[in-house]
Amino acid sequence: MKRIPRYNSCDLLDQNNVLKDCVIFDLHRIIQMRNNVVSIAHHHAFYQILLITGGSGIHYIDNESHSVAKGDIFFLSPGQVHRWDFNETTQGFIINFTADFFSSFLLNGDFVQSLPFFEYSSEYSKLNIFQQFSTVVNIFDKITFEYQIKEHCDSNLIRIYILELLLLLKKQINEENNFSYNQLQPSNLVKQYEHLVEKNFYELRFPKEYAKLLYVTPNYLNAICQKIKGQSAGEIIRSRILLESKRLLVNTNLSAGEIAYKLSFKDNSYFSRFFKKYVGVSPDEYRKS
Repeated sequence: MKRIPRYNSCDLLDQNNVLKDCVIFDLHRIIQMRNNVVSIAHHHAFYQILLITGGSGIHYIDNESHSVAKGDIFFLSPGQVHRWDFNETTQGFIINFTADFFSSFLLNGDFVQSLPFFEYSSEYSKLNIFQQFSTVVNIFDKITFEYQIKEHCDSNLIRIYILELLLLLKKQINEENNFSYNQLQPSNLVKQYEHLVEKNFYELRFPKEYAKLLYVTPNYLNAICQKIKGQSAGEIIRSRILLESKRLLVNTNLSAGEIAYKLSFKDNSYFSRFFKKYVGVSPDEYRKS
């Protein structure tokens, strides 16, 4: 039975790297190896930063296709499904790191996941850094140089370089949109709600269940979600269920009935009605499209 592969180790190529929570790859080298790890749809338990320095192709992320070109940089959060179809000449860098890589280094343990490009359903998961290309590549070069020292590399220096990169790109977002992203960050409550939905949407389907976990009333949770996200609390849950449904329809050979069971619908008929109501086509029609 075809299922979406999940990779828990940052070291996708089993290279016995010294750092287990942070691994850096040369993109062109992986493409030349024709490794199926990247050519088939998969998801992982870690964060990934992908910089394109040359070449072309398509990057498929959660049922959306993104053309790639020099200066594009992608940010993937744990759980996102993606695959690549890159030209053989495509070059760049890949950085995989876990949340734990920064947990002992930063006082704010939620810093990474609070960045605009790593937030749930972020519009900033793909940026073009062409105007800052040389600066960004220089940071990647510093990270790669330190990493390649192997046993003698300074992991804290690598952390500093990655943070330098993330803060530089956060600043770019602020400048392009003429605001301070910190001023518009969703409240901690909505962040906590979205993280709870991400972890529990298979079992918990009603805002009142999450409101209980967050020690607020369902009405307050709904109001704050509507104000900050433009969606009701229920719509946020529904969007996540629909995303997972689409992932499973596109990337597995599970039947609609099996997907309904996996997603805790009471039967296939109810799942099919739910899917068609919000997507416009039946699950089988969506799979064929």
